[in-house]
Parts: sequence; C-alpha cells; structure tokens
Amino acid sequence: MRVSAGNVIVTGATRGIGRATVDAILEHGGRVIGIARDAEALSALEALHPNRVRGLAADLGNSEHLTEVAERAREAFGQIDGLVNCAGIARYEPVGSITLESIDAQLRVNLVAPLLFSQAVANHMRDRGGAIVNVSSTLSERVAPLTAVYAATKAALNALTKTLALELAPDGIRVNAVLPGGVDTDMLRTPRLRPGEALTAAELEKRVDAQLAALRAMHPLGRLGTPLEVASVIVESLDQPWQTGSLITIDGGLALS
Repeated sequence: MRVSAGNVIVTGATRGIGRATVDAILEHGGRVIGIARDAEALSALEALHPNRVRGLAADLGNSEHLTEVAERAREAFGQIDGLVNCAGIARYEPVGSITLESIDAQLRVNLVAPLLFSQAVANHMRDRGGAIVNVSSTLSERVAPLTAVYAATKAALNALTKTLALELAPDGIRVNAVLPGGVDTDMLRTPRLRPGEALTAAELEKRVDAQLAALRAMHPLGRLGTPLEVASVIVESLDQPWQTGSLITIDGGLALS
C-alpha cells in the first residue's frame, strides 16, 4: 500500500505547505491527523473532510507534551503509516539582536518537535514499516542574512533526517527531507524589519512587495513556488519505496544562482 493512501500525521496542517500536504494526501485516498495551534482552523478542516481528517490542537513549542500529542494522534485512527513534520517558525533577526528566547523557540519547533514526533511514531511503525518526511529549507545549505538561527535549525534537521534514516532502515522505516526554496506562504510574507523599526501599514505592504520581488529574482525560473508544488514532492517521497536519507531540493533553480 502507498503510504499516502494510509494514515498520515501532518504537523502545521492548517496553513501553507502543511495544508497543501493534507489536501494532496486526501487526493491520494489517505486519512490525515492534522496537528496545529489553531483549533478553529482544525475544526473547519475536519468539517470539510468528515471521517478522513482528525485535528489535534497543540503548541509544538511545548516540548514536554509532544510525546502525549503523538500518542493521541496514533489513537485517532489506530495505526500510523506516515509522518510529515511540516510545522516551522522563522524569526528574521540580525545576529546582534538574537536572544536566547528566540533560539529556544526556533529549536523547539524546527528540530525538537520533529525528533520527538519521529521517535514516537517510529515505535509504532517498527512491525510494518512506514515513512517520515521532514520539511527543511534550502537555507540549510544556501544561507542568507537575518536567518542564522532558522538556517542552523534546518541544517540540524537535515542531519537528523540522515541519522534517523540509517537507524530506522532495518525496520523498513524510510526518512527523507524536502528542501523548498522560496514558497509563497505567510512565513515568506513576514516583513523583515530592523531592530526598533516601525512602519505604517502602507510601508509594511511596500516592504513585503519588495521582499517578494527580490526573492522571485533570485530564482532562475523567475517565480516563487506554490505550497501544492512542494506538497506533491512530499507525497512522492512518502510513497517512493527505495528512497531514504535523501535531501530533496525543490527550489526553482535557486541553488544554481
């Protein structure tokens, strides 16, 4: 059976790449346990797809409760075939302004949560195999200003992916990472401000437009990616039976520029 036609946990399920991944899995005949902070959005998702989507509201920055959340996710459908660690946060900060709180917040969501969810899910997959996909970033390999902590957490996620792939291979559990370039999501539309900078609504809109234009120009294909384009690669990785430990880039040629 294709993993995407089974029961798949998706974190960050209500927005951006996570939401597109939910839709792609449903199109492949699967069922989804969606995890996100927004309980209202999860309820709306359940209402759209009764009996095929179960929502679990959770703060992935609260590491102490993630194993419990993973267990509740497993109980939703009784069996887990796949996991997509899609939730992530980025804070755009110059090095001199980075705080311990910012480091901790990004580490917890971008690295600790994928590790703890993978650990919990792997324990239930050992008898029959399965697949895990971590959503990383091209910033893990091609750095940019203001992203020191985010890029470091994604580079660590790449290393985690390869280590998990090696350790879990004997149990038939495949682990890969997808590295998107610039994708048109809310995260990418966050205005990048200097410390203490205050802008009007019109100025913020202009700043975001300039950011997006600059990002488009960096991609040889001349545009940003869409969440659905990344989701299609995620689903393919869930289903590819002879692929593990791979870092799969989908970036509109960004790595070539």
